[in-house]
Amino acid sequence: MASGDNKLLHQLIQKFGLASYDSLAPKATELQRLLEIRSSSGTMTNLGDYAKATLCIDLASSLLGLPFDNDTALKLSGMKKASYANGRRTLEKILDINKTLGIGEICVQVGLSQVQQEAATLLEAYKRYAAQGQGETDFTHPQYATMAVFQACKRAKVKPPKTKLVTVSHLKPAQWTLLEKNWDKFLATVPVGKQLGKAQEAREETVVLKEKGEESNGAGRKHASPEKLEPYHNWKKRMLEKAYRELEQLRGSG
Repeated sequence: MASGDNKLLHQLIQKFGLASYDSLAPKATELQRLLEIRSSSGTMTNLGDYAKATLCIDLASSLLGLPFDNDTALKLSGMKKASYANGRRTLEKILDINKTLGIGEICVQVGLSQVQQEAATLLEAYKRYAAQGQGETDFTHPQYATMAVFQACKRAKVKPPKTKLVTVSHLKPAQWTLLEKNWDKFLATVPVGKQLGKAQEAREETVVLKEKGEESNGAGRKHASPEKLEPYHNWKKRMLEKAYRELEQLRGSG
């Protein structure tokens, strides 16, 4: 690779604010060299040096799980959002990058590590939900992990960086909207995560209240139960004694 290209790569890494990551420059350089070899047929001739270098830094950051600013990438590459997304996917194919973009990497890229666990829970639940339908779903596509992060943000009341997430998902805006509606339907019908916890708590509370009610009813029955009947011979003896006392009182008063 020409020294000028190497210099450009380092300059862009500086502009992205990623110079402190020592592993990034070597990885991006490796990808750029591989791109030059595999795109000799003229596949990427429509992209300028800034665009190629930016895309290589983007892919290297993704592979290393490093944060990456997509807005800055669009400015530095000189490309529109759709063209950038298409260019990125083309590079992935040329460079044979089949690594599935996971929730952890997405959260790092967009600075949302606090919703990683919730997003993972949502994605697993969605996989079970989708398995009930017809056909198979390719969950290696980043759209599902990205949507899980987006939905986790909404549930955690964290404003999701939708523009960045749509770019990471490799979906067109219209496709994203359809996927979001599908997830909204899924979350409305299937209790997941915190909602599942609340449902469980509600069920447990109902059981406790029911048990307490039964205890109260039981206690009420105990208090309301009739007294034991007095044996007949005891009652007869008591009545005769009472009658004799009353008779003696009458005799005394006469």
